[in-house]
This record gives sequence, C-alpha cells and structure tokens, in this order.
Amino acid sequence: MSGVARPLAGAMLALTLAALTASAWLAARGDVDTIVIMAVDGFVVANAATGLLLTTRRPRHPIGWLLLTSALAYAAGGLAIGYLEASVSSGPRSLPVSPAVAWVGNVAFGLGSGISATFLLLLFPTGHLPSPRWRPVAWLAGVALAALLAGVVLSPSSFEGLPVENPAALDASHPVLLVLEGGGFSLLVAAVVLSVASLVVRYRRAPGPQRQQLKWVAFSALVVGVALAGTAVWEAVNGAASVSDDAENLVTTISLALVPVAIGVAILRHQLFDIDRIISRTISYGAVSALLIGAYVAGVFVFRALLPVEGELPVAVSTLAVAALFNPLRRRVQGLVDRRFNRSRYDAARIIADFGRRVRNQTDLAVLASELVVAAGNTMRPAHVTVWFRRGS
Repeated sequence: MSGVARPLAGAMLALTLAALTASAWLAARGDVDTIVIMAVDGFVVANAATGLLLTTRRPRHPIGWLLLTSALAYAAGGLAIGYLEASVSSGPRSLPVSPAVAWVGNVAFGLGSGISATFLLLLFPTGHLPSPRWRPVAWLAGVALAALLAGVVLSPSSFEGLPVENPAALDASHPVLLVLEGGGFSLLVAAVVLSVASLVVRYRRAPGPQRQQLKWVAFSALVVGVALAGTAVWEAVNGAASVSDDAENLVTTISLALVPVAIGVAILRHQLFDIDRIISRTISYGAVSALLIGAYVAGVFVFRALLPVEGELPVAVSTLAVAALFNPLRRRVQGLVDRRFNRSRYDAARIIADFGRRVRNQTDLAVLASELVVAAGNTMRPAHVTVWFRRGS
C-alpha cells in the first residue's frame, strides 16, 4: 500500500490543481470576483494538501483519502459549473453545452459535501468507527448519498437554465424520483446528525490525546459557525449576499479551510496539546473585544450627554478610555478564562511565578534544591524528582 499511496495521492492532487486552474481560467472569461475564486480554491487546496500529507505519512489512514476525494470532487464540480456558465454566456466565445458536464456539476458538489459531512466525521480521528454498532450509520450514509445523487441525475430541474434537456430525466411527480430525492435527503440528514453524535460519543469515552484531537476539529467547526452566523447577520442588515462580489463569502470560505488544517494537525499530532491555549486565548480576546466595543459605544453616548460640546471630542475621549482599559481588562479576563477553561496550565503558571518570587534572592543551594523539587512536583507531577549539582570552581 505504501508504494502505491504516494503516486496515487500525487495524481489526485495533480488532477485537483488542474481542475482548479481550468475553472479559474473559465471564471476569468466572465464577471466572477477573483478574490472569491481564490478563497474557494484555497479551501479546496487545503483539503487536497492535508489529504496528500496524511496519505504520504499514514497511507492506511482513510481520512487522508477522504480529504483528497472530496477535494477532487469540489474541483471537478467547480470546473463543470464554470464550463456551464461559459456555455450559456452570449458572445462568440461561448462553449457547447454537454449533458455530461451538467451531471458532473450537480453530482460532484453533493459527493464532496456528503463525504465531508458523514464518513469524515464517523472515522475521525482513529480511522475506524467508534464501535461495530455504528456500522448501520455508515451504511445509512452510503445509501442516502447514493439515492440523493441518483435523484439529482434523474431530476429535470438539474438542467434548469441550460439550453439542453436532461436525457435521463423522469417526470417531476414520478414516484421513483420522489423516493430518491425526498427519501435520500431525509436519510442523509439523519446520517449527518448521527455522524456528529459519533464525535460526541468518542469525546466522552476517549483518552486524553484523542480528546485533544477532537478539540482541534471542534474549535475549527466553532470558527465556521461564528463566520456563518456573522454572515447571516450581515445579510439580514445589508441584504442578500451575492457570491460574486460580497466579502462575507470570502470570510466563510477562509474559515472552512481551517477544518482540514485542524484535521491534519490532530491526526499527525503536531503541537496537539496547544489547542487548550488557543481556545482560552480566543475566548478571552473575543470577550475583551465585545466588552471594549460595548464600552466604546456606551462611552460615546455618555460623553455626548455630559460634555456640552459637539463634534468628535466625545468620540476621542471614548477612544482614549477604551485604549486605557485594554491591557487591564485583557489580563483580568485572561485570568478568569484560564482558571475556568485551562486550569492545569493556570495552576502551573501560578506555581512557577510563586517559585520565582521565593527564590529571587536565595543563595542557599539546599533551599533552592528543595524549592525546585516542590515546584517540579506540583507542576509536572513526576514519579520521582532528583536534583544533581556539578562540583567545580
């Protein structure tokens, strides 16, 4: 397997990059925002690069192959959609429409999304199901995805807006099509919910390192959720987003690219235990930002009410007040977060700080050795502690 894994993974990556390059060239023919295209391509490349790294380092681990497959599906879908947009555009450079391209464009995105939302979650991080009892969920995900994609192939609405009809289309009220589309979608939703539940079950039963792996992906999913919530609020205030020219799509795709990166870090266990520090810092800085924004807005209104002047003076006074509050508030909030979410690291830092204060002016080696043994025992909790002194001038 290891001898075949590297060239196969390289070939899948090469096909993905070729499809992304071709879709970017097709997008350049139209009015598609280049920044958004780059962001979407970055998400696909993050999946492909992480998949390549995992398959070369751990060729028997299925997560890397799933990431490569989903990246190739996204790239193929993007190429097909770009080709269809170029084929329906008016002008001498329009391209001929092919039913096969329309099928690929509709099926590929569903395949990539279905793999990411089911099998990737079911097998993360060990590459195996949580237990044999979860096999029906894997079969449910496979059957649901196959049924839904078959419904897409047979649906007349898949070719909507194209100057060609679906040669395999069934009538919209055909019972087979209703079962494939409606039943497949319902079963897929159930499979996704159960796949997420499998991560919760894993976390409750997992040992320490596996919990840290799950925390990486949970944190990246939280970032995606915050980005989606922010874009929803932005659209509610400013109107519906346009995929071609709205910055919120850029934020969403960049946040999505964090998920495969977190998966790679978790499986390869590179700086695995840093996730607690990342989470605590994110929470603390998010809380500080929210408090400072609230204080700034309230300060502007208060100073405008108290100061008998007009203009920018209340804004300037509020800005100075918020700047003065930043460091004290950050230290206070960081301490509260560390005590709540990162207790062991907080206790270790406090013990080391107390040790530094006690021995700052200490010259007795016996006392220093005793204090060092106590600090090492309270922070690292080793089975044995021994202090060696080198004799010399």
